[in-house]
Amino acid sequence: MDISKRTRLALLVCFISLSSTVNAHSRAHIHIYESATEQTDAEKLSRAVDYFQSGKFHEALIWFSKLDSKYKLNPRFQAYMGVCCYYDGEYERAVATLEPILTKLNVFAPHELAVYYYCVAESYFRLKKYIDAVPLFEKHTLLCYNNEKGDSLLRIGMCYKHMRDIENAQEYFIEALAYYRRYNNQDKLNYIERELKRLADN
Repeated sequence: MDISKRTRLALLVCFISLSSTVNAHSRAHIHIYESATEQTDAEKLSRAVDYFQSGKFHEALIWFSKLDSKYKLNPRFQAYMGVCCYYDGEYERAVATLEPILTKLNVFAPHELAVYYYCVAESYFRLKKYIDAVPLFEKHTLLCYNNEKGDSLLRIGMCYKHMRDIENAQEYFIEALAYYRRYNNQDKLNYIERELKRLADN
């Protein structure tokens, strides 16, 4: 049901152009480092972003965490750290890292912001905190590309199903169905049709 790890990472990396901006980020925020350790810590930050860019989230998380415990990283780097937590399966930590800074990330482009909302929403879903996940998935649908909306609508439907709100579950499944038909996602279409049949049979 998730947007694939490779696709989501590629979209994020493409949108924020990490490969061309990492040095700019380092220069813009290097004032937080002591001059005696400037080069060493700048290299660590660069290494963390390189790991993040290449999808090595566990390794990136180690380096981001070390730097964040020594200094307070700016919201964008904290957001990267939260994404790493999500992909590393540390869902509680992903929520704790990302959710408090979401409002600070509003200056970023909508699709980059959509990634952060999805990571928090999906983390809540994996933690079975469905009532907390719903508004974040809804926010994601307002920020993401149209071909991604079906995934969040499906998740909202699943949240309502788990909360035994069958009417709302059916409504969101039907909305998701429309997007999957539009973008010809047969596997997801088959899945939702089965879910709708189960709800109707119950």
